[in-house]
Amino acid sequence: MGRFAQWRGRVLAQGHRLGDALRRPGEPDDPSPAPSLNRLDALVEGFTAGQPVRWSMAGQPRPLPGPVDVVAYRIIEEALLNACRHAPGAPVGVRLRYDAAGITIEVRDEGAGPASSGGGTQAAGRGLPGVRRRAERLGGTFSAGPRAGGGFTVRAVLPAPEEMAE
Repeated sequence: MGRFAQWRGRVLAQGHRLGDALRRPGEPDDPSPAPSLNRLDALVEGFTAGQPVRWSMAGQPRPLPGPVDVVAYRIIEEALLNACRHAPGAPVGVRLRYDAAGITIEVRDEGAGPASSGGGTQAAGRGLPGVRRRAERLGGTFSAGPRAGGGFTVRAVLPAPEEMAE
């Protein structure tokens, strides 16, 4: 093991010990609420300060299995972050559609197109491939890319049959 790996291991161990020492007895490890579509209002609200974001829902909303709920939230979160980064100030639309087989998520920004984000190569960043892997691990599909008329679309279809609802 190299010096950097040893140093990193010691720093992480010390950080965990410090966190444990500062935590009160009975206090949970992570006080922030878990990612969930139940918190979509708060997520969207956090982005609306500098960017108009509107969202809509179709179909009958229902509880989703935990992993699907978390991945759906993370996809929306990453798409909103990218819209802020690559299309600042452009309107963004978030659409959720529930059906018997699962949920479809679509996030579209009305940015100027690939030229405003450095020529389309920015789509290959770390965030989108990460949420793509998460969606595919669940058996879903994921696509992201510039639209012909300008802007960018992120779309995911996640399986969550009605009988799997928690």
